[in-house]
Amino acid sequence: MYQVILEMAARKIHVIAEFETKEAALAKYVSLIDANKGSPITPQGKYNIRKKPE
Repeated sequence: MYQVILEMAARKIHVIAEFETKEAALAKYVSLIDANKGSPITPQGKYNIRKKPE
């Protein structure tokens, strides 16, 4: 299971979505970056992908 997350200040993490495959998570990540003018960095934090913690 993979998560698309927004890493915010003070080490807070907001989970945007969860996916079964890394490819599906990557597709969502790329769509978020495209919507943000090609940058993973937003005023709230930074988009990233991670493996779901157990």
